[in-house]
Amino acid sequence: MLIDRDKISANLKTASEQDVPAISASIISKDEILFNGHYGFSDLDKKALVNDNSLFRIASMTKAITSACIYQLIEKDIFSLDTYLKEFFPEISDKKIINGFDKEGAPVFSEPEFDITIGHLITHTSGFAYEIWNENISKLVESGDLQTAFAGNDEFLKAPLVFNPGTSWEYGIGIDWLGVLIEKVTECSLQDYMKTHIFDPLNMTNTSYDLPSSEHSRVVKAYSRNGDDYQEMPFEIPEKSSFYSGGGNLISNARDYSNFLKIFLNKGMGNGKNILSEDSVNFMLESLDRNIKMTKMSTQAPILSNDVDFFPTNEKSWSPGFMINHDDVVSGRPAKSAGWAGLFNSFFWIDRKNEIAALILMQMLPFSEEGCFDTLQAFEASIYS
Repeated sequence: MLIDRDKISANLKTASEQDVPAISASIISKDEILFNGHYGFSDLDKKALVNDNSLFRIASMTKAITSACIYQLIEKDIFSLDTYLKEFFPEISDKKIINGFDKEGAPVFSEPEFDITIGHLITHTSGFAYEIWNENISKLVESGDLQTAFAGNDEFLKAPLVFNPGTSWEYGIGIDWLGVLIEKVTECSLQDYMKTHIFDPLNMTNTSYDLPSSEHSRVVKAYSRNGDDYQEMPFEIPEKSSFYSGGGNLISNARDYSNFLKIFLNKGMGNGKNILSEDSVNFMLESLDRNIKMTKMSTQAPILSNDVDFFPTNEKSWSPGFMINHDDVVSGRPAKSAGWAGLFNSFFWIDRKNEIAALILMQMLPFSEEGCFDTLQAFEASIYS
């Protein structure tokens, strides 16, 4: 596929001057990096430029890596998508569904009809939700009955369900449960498993949950828009995490994440190594059930996220790892592309029709912020036009 590098670069440079303080973007084919560019400032006060050494919080882009780890373990016959989570965590059978609150403000629960499977967790059909986009979970956090998912520990895994497993879709903490499952069956931390089986083989030397304090200056600062200016949003980067979130919290950069995406263009091969089987790649890039559609995510925390509705006129569902758009997207992405995003407005997609993958990393809140989303769409359109 031919791309106009000058056009793409000009669009991103304009965006960094008008809409977004920091941008790093890459486009890859099966064999090479087609485009790699960095724009704007990693620190507005110091006027430090974004460069190839800059690090980004990729947040929920972590989920695709966790999902790949799950498929590695499926290939070893440790479990399958149909395996019940209660086989490894019996306490999951005690989970209830929260249906709302009574007149006194007490939560109202009911018993689920079905057990949670690994397949439910990896496709966001388990019944787990995020406080950011679910009113009932948000109220539990506000009341102090549930720990926030942003506290840096695993207490938020005590959250109830919000629907019967397998009957609907809602973006949630299911991939975090898969992270603790990986730790349980491998008897090592998620960080160590990913380093051994994903990061080291793919030469992802800048990707980790933990970051020494001496490296913190490499991390691009996160900002929110404050009128015509920007306000820094401080987020602590741990030297040593107390909890490794399968659903988020990795630090990475465009070059490293491109190395990961490349395996989905090369039948599971990356850097000369077999990371996944071709069958696993195909399963991860196909929607399991088009009848369970991805729905709009309505914000409960405007400081962190706007309402989220990717390609609102397009039908979408979730594969074991990615959002799948079932129709061609106006900005150019073809039907059956696979992709997702991270809270700080980082985005990626895999386009097997044209044999490319692309990603754009930004560090802005709230998620789906207008300037960031406009930048994403302009980036995508400049690739396909």
